[in-house]
Amino acid sequence: MKKIYVNSLEPSKQQLNDLLEYYQAGRYADAEKLSLSITQEFPKHQFTWKVLGAALKQMGKINESLVAIQKSVQLEPQDAEAHYNLGSILRELGRLDEAEASYRQTIALKPDLAEARGNLGNTLKELGRLDDAEASYKKAIALKPDYALAYYNFGNMLKEQGRLGEAETNYRQATTLKPGYVKAYYNLGVTLQELGRLNEAEISYRQAIRLKPDYTDAHNNLYVLLTYNKLLLKINEGKKTYKKKKIKHSNTSELDLGTGLTSNLFILNRDVEVELINILYEISSKDLSQTRGIFFGSGRHSTDFKLFQELSKNKYPIIKKVEEDLTIIMKQAVKSDIFIMDSFFNILNNGGGSNFHHHLNKFDEIHKLVDQKYSLQYYLTIGDQKCNKPGIFKMHDPEEEVLPSEGMVMIIPAKRKHSAVYNGKTDRVMIGVNFFSLV
Repeated sequence: MKKIYVNSLEPSKQQLNDLLEYYQAGRYADAEKLSLSITQEFPKHQFTWKVLGAALKQMGKINESLVAIQKSVQLEPQDAEAHYNLGSILRELGRLDEAEASYRQTIALKPDLAEARGNLGNTLKELGRLDDAEASYKKAIALKPDYALAYYNFGNMLKEQGRLGEAETNYRQATTLKPGYVKAYYNLGVTLQELGRLNEAEISYRQAIRLKPDYTDAHNNLYVLLTYNKLLLKINEGKKTYKKKKIKHSNTSELDLGTGLTSNLFILNRDVEVELINILYEISSKDLSQTRGIFFGSGRHSTDFKLFQELSKNKYPIIKKVEEDLTIIMKQAVKSDIFIMDSFFNILNNGGGSNFHHHLNKFDEIHKLVDQKYSLQYYLTIGDQKCNKPGIFKMHDPEEEVLPSEGMVMIIPAKRKHSAVYNGKTDRVMIGVNFFSLV
């Protein structure tokens, strides 16, 4: 009797079970290998293409993942999950209009999929369509009231819009639903800090650090927050002292009780030690391109704003000497005791510079400290003065320009916008300080 061979139209149950097991166990390379084997033999098996796309995405093979996911959608246009996966990869690739279309198709096929609504909200937010994004987040939450990620992402959008009270509500709900939600605790801390509620912000940062002890941003923000707390205490003490002096000398001219700069610009000079310059090149720094848009071009910047921190002063005694000398100058300039908030250094190379910016933040505005905050620039080397952009310090309110000289110490109100562009052949090195007068 003649044997009849029947070719199977799909992979075996064992193959599919193995494929799912590999993917769910995080063995993405094995899932990829098996998927490719199956799709070669069964090119129209949609589920395998879908798993292949998901595994490739987990492995960071974004473009290959897109091809596989598109194939899965082509083979089964009614698969809502495949459209959702396609939307996710398109969004990751920055193809936001296409991502929106995929998420909307997902919703058309499965209207109750909260995750699709949430990711549509993220996409619309990135497209700048904030009202539509808000509606999408709210729909996601209505469909899935325990959707912590939707609350978190909605909170992020609200915070960026300055709707801090609403952002706080959403972050708190995210942490209630997911007590281990580190990023939600951190962003709640940021929001509370911007609202001026420093004690609550401290609790939130500490909770984020408890959950993730190596959370650098949380540690840095907590340091800043504690520094702000010290500042407020010092200012309150300074006001009391100033008031007593004012009463004591109300009928005499023995004491100059004026405070603040007498003009919008204060300039003195301090001799520069060669050792100081060399040390700044030793201290950890980062490329200017990593400084959130203020700086540009070629050069280096402090990794943080703690140049005068005890660690630096203990390791490099000359840093302590610089702080002491600049403190005397700052006090002289504003005729008051001072509190140093930030200390840092910049090294500009050819083409490096800063866009117009000021040194105020929401904390300064909330606590009405705008007129008590100042910025200092100390020029250690000025570089090439014969180039066509020698690093002229340009200021607004009023318009003014200064060509720095070596050793120049310049102080301006922190609210005064300023910029500089330098394209000389040798480095320009400077130290910056943001500080407050205590009265």
